[in-house]
Amino acid sequence: MEVPAQMKGLAGWQKLMLVGFALWLLVAFRDTVGFGRALGLMFVEGLVSITELLTGLFILQGACEALVQAAERLGARLRWDGYVAGTVGEICSTLPEFVVIAFIVQTEPLAAFIIAIVTIYNNALIFSIYSFFLPKNQWGQYVMPPPITKAGTEVLIAGSGIYLTIGLLMLGLRTETHKEALAWPDLLVTAMVMLVIFGYYLHTLVKYYVSGAEEHRPADPHTLGHPTNWKGIIGLFMLGILGSVLGGESVSGFADEALHTFKLPAVATSLVLAFFAGISEYVIVYKAHRRGELGIALSNVFGGITQVMFLVVPFTLLVIGLFNLITGDPRFVVPINFTTTSIMVLLFPLFFVLLQYIEEDHTLSNLDAAAMTGIYLFLIYVLVFTSAAG
Repeated sequence: MEVPAQMKGLAGWQKLMLVGFALWLLVAFRDTVGFGRALGLMFVEGLVSITELLTGLFILQGACEALVQAAERLGARLRWDGYVAGTVGEICSTLPEFVVIAFIVQTEPLAAFIIAIVTIYNNALIFSIYSFFLPKNQWGQYVMPPPITKAGTEVLIAGSGIYLTIGLLMLGLRTETHKEALAWPDLLVTAMVMLVIFGYYLHTLVKYYVSGAEEHRPADPHTLGHPTNWKGIIGLFMLGILGSVLGGESVSGFADEALHTFKLPAVATSLVLAFFAGISEYVIVYKAHRRGELGIALSNVFGGITQVMFLVVPFTLLVIGLFNLITGDPRFVVPINFTTTSIMVLLFPLFFVLLQYIEEDHTLSNLDAAAMTGIYLFLIYVLVFTSAAG
């Protein structure tokens, strides 16, 4: 089959996004076009659900890429340095995750909370696997960039303390006071504290990068030849926002069907959704590694842990809390049960292990990577099977 001439000039992410838009139209007007009718009604719901998932994945990866490119072009136009441009780009790349969370909160608040938390486990596993591919010296070690070992260790210490405290408080509240859920006052206060810590983390990260060695300095965007016209910048931002909304709606539709129609386990479903939602970020890491931009790749894969920990999770708590405050609907809470308590408490060993490995001599070896991978796989196994049993 011959590829149309106009498609040949498109980037890979643009082609996938166009396919996603086509699938979205197919799902949106499925009754009109008779989608699935020929296969029989018993297959329709499953077929539509899978199509919604694929639609969301294709559109969201394009939205993420569009937002990152828009931030790079804006940084080049305003002549930001590499630190500021990289920070803005990383934050923009999380917008699709925010939209997905906001849609899923309306469908199933507990699922949104679990997806946000288990994304940390997924990203920690990706970080440990990526550690195998970092270049090693003659002693089989990779020296971590100082900004990550300094600012990163500080935020991991804060994260391990906060999440362990929340998990233990949930355990104590359930056993001693018989409180069954965290309502809007608890959620809003927790979210605001974590967002303040994230703000200080960004400030510290930029400060350490500025004072770091020249080889760890990211390139300023205006030196990389990015287009800087406002039409392109605004167009990419609008494309990213539109893609985030349509992709988030599609993924939330799949989540609704998986949890309510097919009754799939919440934690296992959340792990799958979190993994697929993060594919676009993993692709960015892969491309940066292929180009030899290890600093960008490593900061993205490590930032996938810290940003979810102190940005996506508090955003999720904030949205659930605001829905609870505004509507008064008792669904918009975080229940205190075996699953929610365990996924919070088990974050402590995850953060502690990662902290110990990157703090000791500021290096990573293949042995460290193997140990981290094994530990994270075991934690995910415990999460999936103990929560199902609970």
